[in-house]
Amino acid sequence: MITIRTSLAAALLAVGIHAQLAAVPAKDEGHAPDPEHARLVAARKAANDLPEVASAEQQAKADRALTAKAYAEYKTARKRSNDSEAAYRKVFDVALAKVDEGAPALQEKERAAFRDRMLKARAAKKGGAKKSAAKADDDDEDDEPATKASN
Repeated sequence: MITIRTSLAAALLAVGIHAQLAAVPAKDEGHAPDPEHARLVAARKAANDLPEVASAEQQAKADRALTAKAYAEYKTARKRSNDSEAAYRKVFDVALAKVDEGAPALQEKERAAFRDRMLKARAAKKGGAKKSAAKADDDDEDDEPATKASN
């Protein structure tokens, strides 16, 4: 939370930085020194030295580490879940074959029929969206001549 005390401290710090920049001689590196860049660098350094900025940076680092840890745990849990699901399906299929020898063939037949229905529905949905867009364009073209003829 920004308080009056924090704002006043930042303003006094900024005034102090300007005095320090005026007192520091320019470095001889072969290029012309940019006073605005130097001012920005000094302001960034001073801002990073403020306790609330340092604590926010530490919190961000901690949260980033927790995010990485949570993501790793999520990937592990997802793999475990997929493995458990695969193991269940295998055990179920074996048990189904024990109960009724013809059931696995019927089950596979139903799965194939379901896949076919889903593929047809998906194709119809994709084709239906294209057809409805084309139909809307055709409707718009039909409306324009009718309104022109009536005028």
